[in-house]
Parts: sequence; C-alpha cells; structure tokens
Amino acid sequence: MPIRLFLLLSLFALPPMAGAEEQYAIRRAVEAGQLKPLSEILGKVQAAHPGKVLDVDLERDASGRRVYEITILKGNGQRAKVLADAVSGAELQHAAGPETPRVPMARVLRSLLARYPGNVLELELKQTVNNRLIYEIQVILQDGRLREFVIDAHSGELIGGEGHRQEVLKRLKPLPEILDLLPARYRGVFQEIELEYDQDGRYFYEIEVRLTDGRVFELDVDAISGKILNGEEIER
Repeated sequence: MPIRLFLLLSLFALPPMAGAEEQYAIRRAVEAGQLKPLSEILGKVQAAHPGKVLDVDLERDASGRRVYEITILKGNGQRAKVLADAVSGAELQHAAGPETPRVPMARVLRSLLARYPGNVLELELKQTVNNRLIYEIQVILQDGRLREFVIDAHSGELIGGEGHRQEVLKRLKPLPEILDLLPARYRGVFQEIELEYDQDGRYFYEIEVRLTDGRVFELDVDAISGKILNGEEIER
C-alpha cells in the first residue's frame, strides 16, 4: 500500500500536513531560529536510522513542546517512528521494531478459515499507532464475497471483520464531490484514482492528475474531509 511523502527539502522545509496558515507560522519560526529546519533534522535522523522516510508530522506533546514524528521504512521492511525536538533537533525517542506475534500466523489462518471458509487474498502484519500488533487478512469466501478481518496477533482474537469498517465507509465523500473540492491548481485530466487506507485506518483517495502544462501530480486526498494530505509531482 503506497504511502508517499511531499517534502520541500530546502532550508525551510515544512511538514506536508501543515495548512497554509500553519506553514506560514512554521516558516517564520524557522527563519527566526525558533525551530530547526526539517531538512536538518531529517539529515540527522536518517544518519542514525537509515531507511526511507514515509511520513513526517509536526505535533505538540503533552507539555506543549513541538515535536517532529518521523516514520521510517527500514531496509528489513519494518517501520520505525522517531521523535525529534523541533527546537533543538535532539532525538527524543524512537519506537522499537514490531514485537514478535504470540500467535503464529498459520494457527490464525486455520482458525479463521474454519469459521469463514475461502481463500486468502492478502495478509499483512501491522503495528497500530498505539503499538498493538494485528493481522489484517482479506479472504474471498466460497460464495465469492470479499471480506476483511482484523485479528489481534497476541491473543488470536477476531477484533474486526464482516464489515468492521462499514461505519467509516458510510462517512466517505462520493468521489465526484472529492474531485469538485480539489483546488484549481490541480484541475486537469484524471488518469488514475484508487481508494486506499493507511496503517491508522484512515481512508484516502490516491489521485493521479495531468495538468494542462503537462506536469503530472499524485495526490493523497482524505476521503472524508476532502483535504489534500500529500502531493508530489511525478515524472512521466
């Protein structure tokens, strides 16, 4: 499941989730020396934790301190979260790699398929934002229906399935409304659109659009609010 990052890796690089007003405030804070440039922080973080940067968020902790939360994909395929003080650039902590599941995958699959006979289409081991380890499993049932199940990797208990995302899906904006909400600068020929969801369960539309000047952008747009989460120009 692709997760892409739009970073302005300049002296005053800003996190992709910031709105226009927040970007202005952050830029002023960087120029005034109150915050470290993101590019400088990323350089230090990637030197200590080699890998591909997937996501960056600028947040405040319980004390009000500004903190960069940086998600990195390591060479072994595992993800790590690194927290860095946005003022000093010092690393505060980083999450360890995912724990080993207590319930073997084979046992989980045997139990699931005994209850819901069919064929496994896709299986993924994930660690949620609250560090809960889960199996996400897609199964094509014998009647041809596609079902997705979420199972606790420590207990083996089924914690989702049979439409566990239905309440969220009901809140999604229709795709035509999403396209109508796009800023004028991203109007053009839509070449490809997919509905995806990230590791936190947030649904977003991945939209590829070719502008009138020939440039091609790939946008991640929140499927509920219509807000642009990430955007990057891609080469064609």
